[in-house]
Amino acid sequence: MREGRITGFRELSSPAIRIARPVTGFADAVVSQVCQGETLCSTLLLSPPGYGKTTLLRDLVRQLSLRYHLRIGLADERGEVAALWKGVPQLDVGPTTDVLDGCPKAQGLMQLLRGMGPQLLAADEITAPEDVAALTGAANCGVALLATAHAAGVAELEQRPLYRSLLEQGIFRQVCVLRREGQRRLCSVEALPCKS
Repeated sequence: MREGRITGFRELSSPAIRIARPVTGFADAVVSQVCQGETLCSTLLLSPPGYGKTTLLRDLVRQLSLRYHLRIGLADERGEVAALWKGVPQLDVGPTTDVLDGCPKAQGLMQLLRGMGPQLLAADEITAPEDVAALTGAANCGVALLATAHAAGVAELEQRPLYRSLLEQGIFRQVCVLRREGQRRLCSVEALPCKS
């Protein structure tokens, strides 16, 4: 540590190597529920770690770009969704998607909102109050949202203060819950109660 920041690691016990890969068609079952005709439904993708939230997010962004020609802003903080190399996505996120990577999600979302005029903003792993504030700000500007969070379902989401505030504000209209049945991964979309 140096000045409160991690600068390196020593004496590692094991490495964890994650290789992002596209699964084309993973979002087929839910894309029409996210974009219902002319209406974009802000959707929160939920599952425990390792179920494919990032993969689903990537394919949803790709399909929404290809099928509906939406202007999409993707805040890809860790480079796991689009995997930019010299400014070019190495994983397909569609031709109308602008990607900002390598900066905190909250800042990236605001930069995309102000500079790119998106119809939809997307972000992976909402984990901090700043992320929630950025999503709230974007929603208040009329932009649809697509984001992921670690939870097995709405009941678990409601138990966490960070996510509870998102639900209480009515930022998302629906959730898409990923679950496993044997080797298969399934998605189901559930409407969230309307907040007035």
